[in-house]
Amino acid sequence: MSKYRDAILSLLTKAQPNYLSGQAIAEQLNISRMSVKKVMDQLKLEDVSIDSVHNKGHRLNAYPATWYTGILEGLLSDQQLITRIQTYDSVTSTQDVAKRTLIDHSDTMLILSDEQTAGKGRFKRRWQSAKGRGIWMTLVLRPNIPFSMLTTFNLFISLAICNTVQQYVDEPVSVKWPNDIYIGDCKVCGFLTEMIANPDGIEAVVCGIGINVNQQLEDFDTSEPIQATSIRLHRDNDVERYTFLHDLLINIEQRFQQFLTEPFSTIKAEYIDVSNIWNRRLRFTEGQKQFYGKVIQIDDDGFLHVVDEEGNLYRLMSADIELP
Repeated sequence: MSKYRDAILSLLTKAQPNYLSGQAIAEQLNISRMSVKKVMDQLKLEDVSIDSVHNKGHRLNAYPATWYTGILEGLLSDQQLITRIQTYDSVTSTQDVAKRTLIDHSDTMLILSDEQTAGKGRFKRRWQSAKGRGIWMTLVLRPNIPFSMLTTFNLFISLAICNTVQQYVDEPVSVKWPNDIYIGDCKVCGFLTEMIANPDGIEAVVCGIGINVNQQLEDFDTSEPIQATSIRLHRDNDVERYTFLHDLLINIEQRFQQFLTEPFSTIKAEYIDVSNIWNRRLRFTEGQKQFYGKVIQIDDDGFLHVVDEEGNLYRLMSADIELP
């Protein structure tokens, strides 16, 4: 594909819903109008919905079913979080791609794929990543922070995801500490955060996020032990993934800035209000130890205080929690 494709798609996206003339595109990119026409013809062959009208120009009518870097660059031009976007048709996992890519780049990055063939969540659990049905992505962020601050990173990000999903469904959306998102009693999103560091400090925070967006029931493997759901199963029509991703990244950017500048105590009440772990018997797994108990509180450092059925107290930084 032409090296100008992404630049042209970015211009068309920013111009929506207006037409942009071939001459204007050619002048902005310092290329010929024939080059512009060749790119337009190829995009139409790929089923990208573009109107081309004599004396008016070209218009992007709707977002395509697959990811295009140029469209994302135009759509996300109003955010400051991401400086590099990479899109793929299929990868083993976006987390793997991100960790390979950050070796050669110092950018903050969004790695996005239509499909993952070996997606994984926390504790190396398999994550189903149906092609074209969800948001399968990894963010590479580079906060200049001490190691101690990372304990609350997931709590801020989980609120961003919870708030975004809630914009698209009427049913209450909740968080299972520290980083699973639920609609009702079913999991709609999970994410995995890994830290890349050296003796001098944190080089990058690599946050892989999987959100079930447009799956129908038949898209899920019913043999999986965790009951899953999608946003689509709780509304009357499909979710437009480009728009959802834009909303998600705007919310993540806002919460990330909060994380950098405010203590967890400023959002703790909000986090507690959307959590689904209160007043219920839960099974906790921390390392090799497993026990049943109830949550007492979340402290200002983001740690979970739990009492087991023998009355023993625990302060957990990271644990697997199973809902009844």
